[in-house]
Amino acid sequence: MKLKYIATVAFAVAMASCNILDKEPSDSWDSGSAIQTIDDLKYAVNGVYESQTSSIDKGKNPFGSYAGDFGLFGDLKGSDYKCVGYNNQATDISQYKATATSSMPENIYKRFYLSIARINKILEQIAASGLSGEEVEVCKGELYALRALFHFDLARVYAQLPTVANKKGQLEASDMGIVLSTQTYNETFVPKRATLKETYEAILADIKTALDIMTPITGLGSGKPDTRNPNTSKGHMNYWSTLALRARVNLYLDNLNIGGTTEHNEQALKDAEEIINSNKYKLYNLADYTSVWTKEFTDESIFEIQVTSLYNPQRNSLGYYTSPEGYAEAAMSDSFVSEFIGEESSYKYKNTDIRVSADMIAKKADSYGDNEAYYTQKYPGRDGQIYVNNPKVFRLSEIYLIAAEAALKTNNNPKAAKYIDDLRLHRIEGYVEGSTTAVTIDDILTERRLKLNGEGHMAWDMWRNEKSVNNPKVGEVKPGADNAVFPIPQANINVAHGALKQNPGY
Repeated sequence: MKLKYIATVAFAVAMASCNILDKEPSDSWDSGSAIQTIDDLKYAVNGVYESQTSSIDKGKNPFGSYAGDFGLFGDLKGSDYKCVGYNNQATDISQYKATATSSMPENIYKRFYLSIARINKILEQIAASGLSGEEVEVCKGELYALRALFHFDLARVYAQLPTVANKKGQLEASDMGIVLSTQTYNETFVPKRATLKETYEAILADIKTALDIMTPITGLGSGKPDTRNPNTSKGHMNYWSTLALRARVNLYLDNLNIGGTTEHNEQALKDAEEIINSNKYKLYNLADYTSVWTKEFTDESIFEIQVTSLYNPQRNSLGYYTSPEGYAEAAMSDSFVSEFIGEESSYKYKNTDIRVSADMIAKKADSYGDNEAYYTQKYPGRDGQIYVNNPKVFRLSEIYLIAAEAALKTNNNPKAAKYIDDLRLHRIEGYVEGSTTAVTIDDILTERRLKLNGEGHMAWDMWRNEKSVNNPKVGEVKPGADNAVFPIPQANINVAHGALKQNPGY
């Protein structure tokens, strides 16, 4: 076995249309063909996005994508979702069954490193092509942003979170991060894990490179007004989504000394407020909230990956996991129902909060009366196709929540309360503006559970704030527990001849 999805340069750079991934399959263009035109470059970049929507391994492997089980990872590991069906597609995640030789750790690892390998190959070919100009720079910026995003998500899955590993504001050399893939490699490459500190410094460095490229293009920082419409980059990382990524990453770093600073909450707040104050995106109105989930690129969407009838994970999709007619492996847990929906619930707004209404969390069963449970209605599919749902990687509601948490952690409770108040005003019928005047971290985490449920955050949100989750299958999982992270696939450790270290407990 060769480490082809980290090291190889012999992978296919995908072709697709400029904004809609519906023309050519991802392995239709041999990567030996050099990028010679801007259209070649755009096709290749679109292939990176396609690698996170549909099957890899020549159409035989639908697992591990944003459009499927990885998009639900943080929820399935947490307290608020449970597996009802019996197909055992995502139980490596939801029931903590992952081993070093099981399929899901291998599938996510392979998919994400393949995506990064495509990025590195494209960057190498840009340098060799002699292409220049604003369109080329736009592509380069989004490639660096995507590489940062993919490394960050690999780190969340395969390494402990920085705030969990924190030793009085420092990370130690023994705190393992992930393999960093920042160039193309040949088949003799032997990967080693960077430290956790090195991992996050590399992520921040790629984000900085992306923003350094994107800022002049948007006109920001140059004295020119920003006239670039985010809608021209639908389905692509842009300046605003890269800021959103940096805000999210910094929230995970808290007060650690990484990248030469400890002021990560301050930076997260600054980036979140820049997005909010730009007015490029708008919070969903209460009246529109139940309808936006059947549509693409709606008002809050900062970055979502486009999924189509041709490019999707089929039965291993967000819609199929969250439907009683599908795999039914992502239903609301009994504890979530009890806390927010059921007759015994003491939640103040249970009858007026659109997020827990029957329109958004519905009790359903399949046509045989099986798989009965409460299910999120965020993934109904488009045009009658349950497989076709765009994963919303960054949306404005999360940015308000980042701003609130970062403000709280920088001792500005009134500002934190104001952001939560703004969100509740858009989600709770009859809510009186100004009703929220103070918040705690538990208040903010509750808002995240309500607002972002089904979007892949819950377990990581709890663990990075040093709180346990109570998983319906395995019970309490503490921050820093061995099973809070996935194992490195054993096949990769084997071919690395011991240079690639396994996570404790596996």
